[in-house]
Amino acid sequence: MNMGSKTPALTIAMAFLCLLAGCVADQRWQSAMQAGNSALRSGDYTHAEESFVAARKEAEVLDPQGKRLAETLSQLGQVNRELGRYPRAESLFQEALAIRERVYGPNHAETAASLTDLGELYRLQGLYTQSEALHQRAREIREKVFGTDHNKTAESLNNIAVVYQDQRRYADAEPLLQRALANLEKQLGPEHSLTAITRDNLAKIYQAQGQHARAMPLYQRALTIHEKAFGPNHPIVARNLENLADTYRAQNQYPQAEVLYQRAVKIFRKSLGNDHVDSAEAMSRLGQMYELQGLYSQAEPLFQQAIAIREKHHGAETPQVAGEIKNLAGLYEAQNRLEQSEELYRQALGIYEHAVGYDREAYAKTLKSYASLLRRKQRSGEAERLEERAKAVLKRLSLEMQNRSSTSADLPVSP
Repeated sequence: MNMGSKTPALTIAMAFLCLLAGCVADQRWQSAMQAGNSALRSGDYTHAEESFVAARKEAEVLDPQGKRLAETLSQLGQVNRELGRYPRAESLFQEALAIRERVYGPNHAETAASLTDLGELYRLQGLYTQSEALHQRAREIREKVFGTDHNKTAESLNNIAVVYQDQRRYADAEPLLQRALANLEKQLGPEHSLTAITRDNLAKIYQAQGQHARAMPLYQRALTIHEKAFGPNHPIVARNLENLADTYRAQNQYPQAEVLYQRAVKIFRKSLGNDHVDSAEAMSRLGQMYELQGLYSQAEPLFQQAIAIREKHHGAETPQVAGEIKNLAGLYEAQNRLEQSEELYRQALGIYEHAVGYDREAYAKTLKSYASLLRRKQRSGEAERLEERAKAVLKRLSLEMQNRSSTSADLPVSP
């Protein structure tokens, strides 16, 4: 009987110890997540990754198929996406989505968050059809859960608009951004970071259409907000600097643009590393500005570095690399280094023609640039054939854009 009377007490004690251990593990998970999120906000991706990896270990012990693990995987995926590790990020986002669909169901706000993560990842890779479908599904869920005027719904509208914007579908993108901006200003306030990001995206549309006077104050306000929210050396600030510099460059205000581009390059190198794709993008834009001023010796190493970084991250036979090669080809042409220029134009066109999901407008521009070079070399017959190909590509693209616009999901412009 004595043994029988002690067994329940022992079992209760063990249960208490297990509960206590679980609480300690949960505290460790929360602490690691807080540290990771803090580092992520500050742009310190190395420490963010270390913290989220530690949090993942705790989550796998606490609930290997549960909410904590999904949240951790999502944050770890964001770090990998910011660092340009797209395959790794996709795997993490897919795993988080599978858990959330199973735990919460297909129409839950957490599921919509995972769809948004994946949608942004696909957009960054130029996979616009997949990206739009995921963002549309997230929008539908958020409208049902939160309502049409909620800031989460506005976030999805912004995301869909950016997909359209990347495809130069400005007429489709602008009303969505206007609606998103109005809702975010109302729900979160005009100085909130999400409001600033949407304002920045709207400025990009104006900038792309040559409406610099409308774009510049929006860019400047977004920059001010993000510098205050994240500090002067955050990647988000660097992206604002690039956009504002583009506006100065388009208006031939090169000294102002140069200062901003150089600051952006410095921030990206410090926060993301010398070989990150955002560093490559900033260097490429700075190089283009130097080329416009005839500063070829300053532009060339920037284009070469950008090519090397893109090749490392995307692979040598990708549209991103082709775009950088085209920049270098144009630089050589401007210097009358015509043989080197022709070789690079051929290389860029070959990459575009074998790639999946490439930017056909960029391809058409490369055809035109190569044709211009051939005319300089007295090869007008070849040049005419390339120009006809460019015309045909742009005509097909225009028709496809018109069809997409007419068959887009019915998104109300006003609440």
